Amino acid sequence: IFMKLQKSQVVYLVLVCVLTFVLIFTPHYGNRFPIHIDEWHHISEAIKLFDGSFIISHFGVEMGFHFFLSFLSNFFNLVSVYQFLPALWAIVSGLVLFFVVRAKVGSSRDGFLIAIFSMIFFASIKSNTNITGLWFFTPLTFAIPFIYLYIYFFTKGFEERKVGYVLVSLGIMLFLIPVHSISFLFSIPFLLVYSYFHRDFVLKNYKFFLVFLIVPLVGIIFYSYVRDLSILNGLKELLVQLQFRRGWGVLERNNSPFEIYSLIGYVFALIGSFVILSKPKLRKRYFIFPLWTLSVLIYLIIFKISGISFLSPYQRNIYYFAISLPVLSGFGFVAVLNTLKGFFEGRKFFRGLFIVIVLFFVFVSYFDIPKNTRLYQVVDEDGYDALKFLSSVEVKDGERVMAPVFISTAMFSVSSHEPVGTIFFYGNRGDVESFFKGDCSTREGLIDKHRVRYVLSEKELECGWVEIYGDKGWFVYGV
Repeated sequence: IFMKLQKSQVVYLVLVCVLTFVLIFTPHYGNRFPIHIDEWHHISEAIKLFDGSFIISHFGVEMGFHFFLSFLSNFFNLVSVYQFLPALWAIVSGLVLFFVVRAKVGSSRDGFLIAIFSMIFFASIKSNTNITGLWFFTPLTFAIPFIYLYIYFFTKGFEERKVGYVLVSLGIMLFLIPVHSISFLFSIPFLLVYSYFHRDFVLKNYKFFLVFLIVPLVGIIFYSYVRDLSILNGLKELLVQLQFRRGWGVLERNNSPFEIYSLIGYVFALIGSFVILSKPKLRKRYFIFPLWTLSVLIYLIIFKISGISFLSPYQRNIYYFAISLPVLSGFGFVAVLNTLKGFFEGRKFFRGLFIVIVLFFVFVSYFDIPKNTRLYQVVDEDGYDALKFLSSVEVKDGERVMAPVFISTAMFSVSSHEPVGTIFFYGNRGDVESFFKGDCSTREGLIDKHRVRYVLSEKELECGWVEIYGDKGWFVYGV
C-alpha cells in the first residue's frame, strides 16, 4: 500500500502524522507526567506485573495491556515516557486507518483523498476525562488500530470469499480479549448483521465459522480464571457484568455529540453515508462503515431509554461511535469536492481555500471541553520530588504511606510504596479524607488502622511526628 504512494502523497502523509503528534501531545506542553488516573493505574499494574506483585484477580481483565507496558518498562522509565505514548499511538492508529481505507477504496486519486482525510478526521476526535480518548494511553486507545484491522480482515474475507482473511480477524479478536475485551464485544451485533447479508458464504463454510465459538469460550475461561471462579460461575457473573447500568462510570453526564466530534465532521459523515448507501456498487463494498455507525448509535439510544448498555459501557460506546465516523466523513468530503470539481476547474486557489476552511471548522472546537470533564493534574514537579524522596526510604511489607488522594494516585508508580487510598482504584479514599480533615487523635487512629509508616502532606501537621522532608510545599513525617 505505502510503496504505491507518489512522493507528493508521502509528503502529505508525513505532514498529517506530524500534525497528529503535535495535536495529541498538546496536554503535555508544560506537564511531563501522565494526565489521567487511568494512566497512573495502568503504570502501577505494569510495574507490579514486572516485579511479581501483580494480583490477577484485581485488574487482570486488561492484563494484556499491562504486559505491553511491562515490556516497555524494560527499556524506559514508564512515568518519564508516558507523555509521548498517546501521540505516538495516535499516529500508529491513524496509519492503520489509512492502510485500511486505501486498501478498500484503491490507489486512485479519490482513494488517496478519502484515506488521508479519514486520517485527518480521526485526529480531530476530541478527548476528555469522562469519555477519555486519544489524549490518553489506555487499553481503549491501544485497541483502536486492532479494531480497524479485525473489521478490515473480516470484511475482506467475505468480499473475496477467503476464510484465511477471516481467520486473521479471529486471531486479532482473540488477542483483544486479555487486552480490552469490550473492544471486540461491541462489534458482535453489527458483524453478525454483516454476516447475515453474506449468509451464502457462511453456510458454505459453516464448519469454519463454528471456530468463532472459540472467542466466547476463551473469553469465559479467561474471565473465570481472572476472577478465580468456576467456568459456570464465571459465565453467570460475566452475563451480569456485561450489563453496564447507569452509574457504571466515575462520572455520569448527559453527553453532547459535539463534545466528541465536530459539526462539520458529522455533516460530511451523513453525506458519506448517503453516497455509500445510495449506490449499489459502493453499498456492497463499504456497507460495513455505515452499519458500524448505525449499530453503535442504537446502543447509545437504548442506554438513554433503559439506563443499561449491553456488551460495552455507554462511555466507551460513545468513543466506538466516534471512531466509526472518520471514514464516512472522508467519503463525504471527497463527494463534495467532486461535486464542486467544475467550479474549481482552473481555480486551484479556491480549491485550496475550500480545503483550508473545511480544516478550520474540523478543528476549531477541538479544545472545547465540558467544564466537569477538563484535564486535571495528579502531580506537579514539587510533588514528584517529594515522591522521589519517599522512594529512597524503607517501608516494610504491609506498611503504607498516608497522602492526599490525588498525589497518592501517582505514589506507587513513582515510589513503589502503597498508599492508604487513591482517587478511585486503590485503598480507602474516605479514610484518607478523614485523616486530613481530622485532629491528631483521629489521625493516630487511622495510622494504626492502616499501618502507616510515613505521612506526606501539603501542609505542616503538628502532631508530634518527626519531619524528615520539608521542601517546596510538601512535608514527609515518619510516624
